[in-house]
Amino acid sequence: MSERIRFTIIGAGVIGCAIAHRLSARYQDIAVIEKNTKVTGENQSSRNSGVVHAGVYYPRELGALRSRLCVAGNSELYEFCSAHDVPARKVGKIIVATNEKELPFLEETYRIARENGVPDVRYISAGEVRHLEPNVCAIRALLVPTSGIVEPTRLVYELHRLAVQNDAFFLFGTEVIRIEPGDDFFTVTTISGGREETFQTSVLINAAGLYSDRIARLVNPDFPHSIIPLRGEYAKFYKSRRSTLNHNGMNVYPVPHAVYPSGERADIDYDEYVSRLKAGEVLKTVGVHLTPTFDIVDDRYDIGIVVTIGPAYNRSISSREDYSSGLLSEEHYLSRIEDYFPSIELDDISLHQTGIQARLNDTYDWVIARDAKYPNCIQLVGIDSPGLTSCLAIAGYVDELINKGQ
Repeated sequence: MSERIRFTIIGAGVIGCAIAHRLSARYQDIAVIEKNTKVTGENQSSRNSGVVHAGVYYPRELGALRSRLCVAGNSELYEFCSAHDVPARKVGKIIVATNEKELPFLEETYRIARENGVPDVRYISAGEVRHLEPNVCAIRALLVPTSGIVEPTRLVYELHRLAVQNDAFFLFGTEVIRIEPGDDFFTVTTISGGREETFQTSVLINAAGLYSDRIARLVNPDFPHSIIPLRGEYAKFYKSRRSTLNHNGMNVYPVPHAVYPSGERADIDYDEYVSRLKAGEVLKTVGVHLTPTFDIVDDRYDIGIVVTIGPAYNRSISSREDYSSGLLSEEHYLSRIEDYFPSIELDDISLHQTGIQARLNDTYDWVIARDAKYPNCIQLVGIDSPGLTSCLAIAGYVDELINKGQ
């Protein structure tokens, strides 16, 4: 690298690669630093359900960035994937209520979808649910046509490839250990293979995912937000196992509901949920859902026979790299989906994968802003779901922040 780099991005997950792709189309002299040894879409970027979200879960009054960038990112992502041969499909989603008590939660979801401008969301009857997914039970549901799935690792690879094609430079197996702010630049010290290197950069972009709060405090020790790692675990079943497990390829979600901070479901009605949510006594979750997956069929990507179940959240983890201790059991997944997918049995379910989200401890919305003390650093902290869907819109927002500062 040269003595001073114009733009340095820390993190080469889907957000870092999307920013590198966006900026490299307009600017020169861009470096990306990644502690993993290669672009594999590791951590949040591949350890997820691969859902392309539509924007029906994120109320504007709590998360203006999260809601706006998800809706914008949805259409941008489909267009990008179509243009660059990344497997993605608009399979749609049904959000199902299985009893009268769940209907107010469904109504809240519909209200948020309307406020966020999510297109074509509508109520459907129990009969329409059976027509779309014959093995799913519901008394009423929401149909969300713009939801879908994407192959996340292929997405990260393509964003990286295009950025490299535009001369962005990636340093893999390299960890940032010190950042010293100067008058109009940052001095960054990295370590790779036991060897330290130091360089200067004019603009620093923190897209370090699960470790973004730590990078933020290397820049500004007074950075106020912290990440609480939240592990999402997944199981799976094979829809070819028998006809009553057949799944037509849609995302199938329960209604959002309340959980206690421990992760246990709170079996409360809607009015109590609203009051306890405001008091911080419960949290909102979109629930354990069914998601189709891609497989290679006749030398091309198509919907395969594996359906994932998850995420089921497990807060009892020892570190930000703890992907395997104390995994939830197959019985846990069965209990979460049997009300709306009653034909499944315990023997159908096997454990699949785990991922760890960068959940902020004190705010619902994402932090995407210039640092309060050092405005030439753009902090992206707590980018959890729907960050995958929103990656291109987030990159555009970062580009806007850069333009406003020039």
